[in-house]
Amino acid sequence: MSCKIHAESQDSIIEKNWPEGVKKTHQRIDIFLALYYAEEPLSAAEIFERLNEEHPDKRYAFSTVYRNLLAFEKAGMVTKSILSTQDDAIYELKKKTHKHYAICSNCHKMIQIKTCPLKDISAIVSNSLPGFKITGHQLEFIGICSDCSKMLNS
Repeated sequence: MSCKIHAESQDSIIEKNWPEGVKKTHQRIDIFLALYYAEEPLSAAEIFERLNEEHPDKRYAFSTVYRNLLAFEKAGMVTKSILSTQDDAIYELKKKTHKHYAICSNCHKMIQIKTCPLKDISAIVSNSLPGFKITGHQLEFIGICSDCSKMLNS
């Protein structure tokens, strides 16, 4: 995948973000870059479609994409989520901060929430659960996005 708007080279991006102990293959690198450049989490089917559009000479199998996503999840490289508005799991690269989304129930657009509203609540919940270690959380808001709202009100 070549992205002309990003000044940083793909080799540099991979070098900075690839964890030790995870084997680099051309399939894994292509999947990683698809997730890296994605503006929102992607399903395995969406990654499969993107890869086959961008690399028609390689012809990826869906099972290859899925197996590598499982390997990425096991290595701690991706976050896998299942949203209430979707049937398929979605994946995004783990970064220093996690994300939450508002999801349009009409067009399914995902809008990133700029802050984590659960940050303070996590400590309160953790204190009320002796012996339970919270390792993560998910939050999604469901509603109608501004574009769909305009269409529905016209």
